[in-house]
Amino acid sequence: MYIEGNDLSLPILDLGSSKKLVLGFDDLSLDTKDYSYSIIHCNSNWIPSDLDKSEYIEGYFEDQISDYQSSFNTTINYTHYSLQFPNDYLRPAISGNYVLYVYERSNPDRIIFNKRFMIVDRSTNIEAKVSNLNQASYFYNDQELEIKVEYLEDDFYDINENIKVQVLKNHNWINYLELTRPDIIRDKEFIYNNFNVLKFKGGNEFHHFNTKNIHYTAENIKNISFADNMYHFLLAENKDRTFDDYQYVPDINGKFKIDVTQSDFPHTEADYSYVYFTLNLDVPMQQGDIYVWGALSNYEFPEETKMKYNFEQKAYECRIQLKQGYYNYQYVTIEKGKLDFTYIEGNHAITENSYTILVYYHDFRGGYDRLIGHNVISTKPN
Repeated sequence: MYIEGNDLSLPILDLGSSKKLVLGFDDLSLDTKDYSYSIIHCNSNWIPSDLDKSEYIEGYFEDQISDYQSSFNTTINYTHYSLQFPNDYLRPAISGNYVLYVYERSNPDRIIFNKRFMIVDRSTNIEAKVSNLNQASYFYNDQELEIKVEYLEDDFYDINENIKVQVLKNHNWINYLELTRPDIIRDKEFIYNNFNVLKFKGGNEFHHFNTKNIHYTAENIKNISFADNMYHFLLAENKDRTFDDYQYVPDINGKFKIDVTQSDFPHTEADYSYVYFTLNLDVPMQQGDIYVWGALSNYEFPEETKMKYNFEQKAYECRIQLKQGYYNYQYVTIEKGKLDFTYIEGNHAITENSYTILVYYHDFRGGYDRLIGHNVISTKPN
């Protein structure tokens, strides 16, 4: 789900904007289905607000997804569904966090999937900068942020108590920071600069590969084969990067873009294939698991992205079914429920990252959290 015209964007629109969000998904079954969707308004913590649908929806409370097409000239048949939203039938009426959920009309209680999006009512100016805290140690290669929020309205009630700032790194909701009190308050201006709190590990650049062409091996692809009526892409092996020197490699910060060679309609002409990931490690982790992670896993940790150790090859391996395109990914460890994004990948203060800043105001009169500001900044390697 993204802003129309920008496949790599975070799904966030200005309230009342003429721009659209695009939702696209594939159903790999052969029969077409009667899908519908609706939206739920949430507070800043993504818990559904207490509002009635009539308070945050203009138009109908649900709508059908009527735009669908069968795949063309692919080995794996699928139906591609798409939706442009907001539209004449259903529109968000207020700002804030929303969840769009899709279901079959014959079984509305069974949600197929949901996607987050946001509507912003811009009432602030946001300035931010990132500094690198490099103490020549793997454990302290942090990126510190300083944020200045200037609010533009005069009728905010006790805003210093009801304002909240959230910061996301590379569109990842797992480890976002939340700031509930400004460090400095000036006339219509709040400053957040507590570096003990407002910092992220720099991490490392993402691995990447491109499967848009089935006839030649692009960068980081070791071999392409065809078996069992499917294409199989074997990626070049990766290794533990914990103590490697930093190397800048352009990436798209964990996202992906569907693409296929010589096609103007990649969403219906891109094929599905198996992609094989290999992480060389002399011995397996004593405890914990390793996952392939990024937008390709919906920033989650489904079982199919969990790697298994091959003692004969001395490597972790994983096979994931993916649509043709350009992908970023990293290896994330989970031990006793604790995530570590740098255990395998390494940690560098000068890594290029994208930070999304969201400003919320709890509106007591309306009974919900307004999203009143949004900005994105990027760090640049030295």
